[in-house]
Amino acid sequence: MKAWRPLLLLAVAALVLLPLAATVLGGFKTLGELRTQPLALPDSWQWQNHAGILASARFWRQLGNSALITGLTVLLTLAVSALAAFAFVRLRFALARQLLGYLLLGLLFPAATAVLPLFIRIRDLGLLDSPWGVVLPQVAFGLAAAVLMLRNAFAALPHELFEAAVLDACSPWRCFTRLVLPLSRPILATVAVITAVNSWNAYLLPLVVLNRESLYPWPLGLMAYQGEFSTDWQLVLAFVTLTLLPLVVLFLLAQRYIVAGLTAGAVKG
Repeated sequence: MKAWRPLLLLAVAALVLLPLAATVLGGFKTLGELRTQPLALPDSWQWQNHAGILASARFWRQLGNSALITGLTVLLTLAVSALAAFAFVRLRFALARQLLGYLLLGLLFPAATAVLPLFIRIRDLGLLDSPWGVVLPQVAFGLAAAVLMLRNAFAALPHELFEAAVLDACSPWRCFTRLVLPLSRPILATVAVITAVNSWNAYLLPLVVLNRESLYPWPLGLMAYQGEFSTDWQLVLAFVTLTLLPLVVLFLLAQRYIVAGLTAGAVKG
């Protein structure tokens, strides 16, 4: 069985990397070449596809909108979920288990199932055509998974550390900021990366909430290359490649934390 394990991993890697390679290479082709040779290397590399996008003010505006929405979503999700997870692990209060179960019910309902009531609520709050109309629902729907991961990681911390902090007259807030957060950087980085990926690639919620093109994030920017009768697929692929680069850089910077973060609390929880 062990002899087949490298082959299995190579097959899985090929399934993941083949679409990525086709996307990157497709951005350097002409539309005709993309249709006839989608997986081959370009006969002539069309660098102007990327150069034209990079020279567009629309691209940088949409990238900035995506960065703003993603940054706010990550910060709010980390702040609220970390506080909630710490409360569930270290504080004793009535109906804690029931409240946690109610919160984790959010794992069963994706945002797509609540588009209509979300739109009505966002409209009533006056948040249409506002980044907050996208950020707040994303935070709400991301809290369940974030609290679950952080709670398991916080529960796996040695109990003796908290006992020593109590003996030193450390308040719950100081225990949270001085003890829990510094020891939980791997899981915090993991939650941040997962939240950032989900927010960066979100399409449906911004489509419903945002009506002005000046507020569009990058997934809605793809519509600029889609006409009524034709689509410039080579520009779409070049656009996707350029907009995925920030996430690739973020993953490379945080990868040493991700494995440790995902395994934190795997045994004790």
